Amino acid sequence: LHLAVGMRRDEHRQFGGEWSLGADAAYELTNDLRVTASYGEGFKAPSLFQLLSDYGNAALRPERARSYDAGIAWDNGPLELTLTAFRRDTRDQIVFDSCFMTATGICAGRPNGTYDNRAQTRAQGIEAEAEWRVARDVWLSAVYALIDAEDRTAGSFTLGNALARRPRHAATMSASASPRGGVTVAADLRLVSKAFDNASNTVQLDSYAVATLRGSWDISDNIQLYARIENLGDEDYQTAAGYAQSGRSAYVGARLRL
Repeated sequence: LHLAVGMRRDEHRQFGGEWSLGADAAYELTNDLRVTASYGEGFKAPSLFQLLSDYGNAALRPERARSYDAGIAWDNGPLELTLTAFRRDTRDQIVFDSCFMTATGICAGRPNGTYDNRAQTRAQGIEAEAEWRVARDVWLSAVYALIDAEDRTAGSFTLGNALARRPRHAATMSASASPRGGVTVAADLRLVSKAFDNASNTVQLDSYAVATLRGSWDISDNIQLYARIENLGDEDYQTAAGYAQSGRSAYVGARLRL
């Protein structure tokens, strides 16, 4: 049995002080099976950019959140499986309102958008992970997350809407091999579902799949050469409306460890 408890104190000149509690526990049911749980509190004061920039809102309030999770993990050596359920309740969450085609309320005089508080939001879901050591130097892994993130502000026109830029489904699959002579090669494939770019859920971001290839060669204990290709399929995608991500990109380099 493992137990841990911690306390954090934040002091802010404008927003005062706040205590935050964190605790976690893990219990081994058998040699290869364990259960875990944790609880955490969070406090986040608005940044100077969120308060005072051209997009700023001097009336912002700090965020306060409580999070919970519980999980079970099985590890028999070459295969490890983990399943975790989580939930986070946030008060006064700081979000960015794009103000696209809106000129009333908080968007008055802010055509390019501004920051605002959401009185109550909730994010909950499950995350599943698997890692398999196929052979001595070959690993396969995968992680999948199902996330339900929504506005819970009573009386708001966005009540029940999905939070902006929070895809409901996301998964990553990876393969890695270290055949010989300090050489490592790996590949990743990330799959992300559709999401909404705004609080009113009228602007949609398309789903996408992005692949990455990478490799390295340890010439000696001190020198490593590496290379990678990102967005191998030259996928055209956005994680925020109007801001395209990089196309196919290649990098090579060297690292020196002293």
